[in-house]
Amino acid sequence: MATSTKRVPRRLVRDMFVILVAAGAAGIAVNLFHPRGYVPVSRTDLEARKTVSLSVAEARIKHDAGAVFVDAREKAEFEQARVPGAINVPALDAAANRPGIDFSFLGRPAEIVVYCDGPSCGAAAMLAEAIRKRGYGRILYILENGLPGWEAAGHPVERGVRDGK
Repeated sequence: MATSTKRVPRRLVRDMFVILVAAGAAGIAVNLFHPRGYVPVSRTDLEARKTVSLSVAEARIKHDAGAVFVDAREKAEFEQARVPGAINVPALDAAANRPGIDFSFLGRPAEIVVYCDGPSCGAAAMLAEAIRKRGYGRILYILENGLPGWEAAGHPVERGVRDGK
């Protein structure tokens, strides 16, 4: 039994290549000249888009779904009040690369929500940047109104020093 293999004519391959190149060029041209077309984005802008503000209601949903909450405030503030189950990573220590900071939570398959004392506090944004510098590539969430907003919404808050910590 003879096997017949059909060969694609060279002209057909060439025509297909020309059509692909023409379509690609047309797509680029349309995007370059369209008012909402191609917009060059720098790497820093792209990284900034991976940090998203989160309302208290959205944060509660993520908390209930098992997201990791990271408190960017100092240890004394953390011990006074915190989101239940939160981890404390002081932003100033993280930004200064002080030894002994535990970033093992970055390896967890859960979303990360960072918070501090609200919109006027820059610690959450500072910690988010420190986490990015450690190579974290997923979306980071920052709780818009911080712990005060969380507490004002009537969500649970842990207080005092945790056992074993």
